[in-house]
Amino acid sequence: MEESKQKVIKICRRLAKLLKVISVAIYILIVLLVVAIIFAPHYADTLNISADIEDMPGTMQFLQGVSDGAKFSKLTKIIISETFMLLSLCVYQFFVHIMIKMLEVVSMGDSPFTKKTAVKLRKASWYSIIILFMSSATSAVITFITLRLFAAIFEYGAYLQEKADETNRIQEEMIVSFAEITENKSSQTGNHVKRVSEYSRIIAEQMGLSEEECERIRLASTMHDIGKLMIPTEILEKPARLTDEEFAEIKKHSGYGGELLDHVEGDIMQLAKQIALDHHERPDGRGYPTGKLKDSISIEGRIVAVADVYDALTSKRSYKEPWDPEVAYNEIVKNAGSQFDEEVINAFKEAYPKIDEARSNYADGKDLSFIKQKSAT
Repeated sequence: MEESKQKVIKICRRLAKLLKVISVAIYILIVLLVVAIIFAPHYADTLNISADIEDMPGTMQFLQGVSDGAKFSKLTKIIISETFMLLSLCVYQFFVHIMIKMLEVVSMGDSPFTKKTAVKLRKASWYSIIILFMSSATSAVITFITLRLFAAIFEYGAYLQEKADETNRIQEEMIVSFAEITENKSSQTGNHVKRVSEYSRIIAEQMGLSEEECERIRLASTMHDIGKLMIPTEILEKPARLTDEEFAEIKKHSGYGGELLDHVEGDIMQLAKQIALDHHERPDGRGYPTGKLKDSISIEGRIVAVADVYDALTSKRSYKEPWDPEVAYNEIVKNAGSQFDEEVINAFKEAYPKIDEARSNYADGKDLSFIKQKSAT
């Protein structure tokens, strides 16, 4: 009778151990399933896996997407790699826990000269080992998911930066195209747009604006006269003095420019809109289209106002000959505080040698193809 009881006890103990092992296995499978649910969509996007049949259940869509042999093979390798990494982390955490929980440092010997230390293994039951492994697995999963989430955050940040760079590139191409269209509207403006953009960049740089801000002003300022696309060519190229009605029509180009760019998305395009609206405003309130006062005029508009007038004075038009650069310089400086912002004029004076050099480099009739090549790189 006693012997049969012992057999039953042994069988029960073995069954208990087996159930504990099974519970650990189930626990690990659940953990792996959770990880798969979290990261499978990410890998599906990475591999461009998709399903064409929208009515299929989510799992079937995923299987349909990976039915391609090459993609399935690649996905399988990723899953195996991630699983191996997680299991390795579990084992590592397990041994770390063993070092902390199950190994005991003991002293041997009474004398300080003969005293030694030794490590011995604490007694532990199957149950405690299983609990220890489950604790290790939990710690490993948390560490694994944390690392993967950080990786996903950095990857998404890189993706956003790439999209931002692509958007800026498209905006730059659009701006260059619009600027060329604006210049071709009139046969008399030559490289006016390119010179104004370069003068604006130089002045902004002298004022201490950041490199990024200077580049944005350089690009956006090329569209300062885009509103002239709405002005009749016969007025733009009239070889005589404009009548009051014609000049009133010319003055509308600032407002037209703002309207043309009003609904165009992108930071640079919106800056171009602001410049188009502000580059004929004056600190004394006598500018157009709205008669803004100094503090309400954007700094970019104030910069382009100086660059635009200086180039207009030093360039040939159908109704006038170009002014001598020194005379134009003195005229600009003389109107500081009334027509032009004083801070911008100070920067204009300090940077004038660079501006004069740019005027020569961007002279009408020069081949400026090198500028496009430089911009493309």
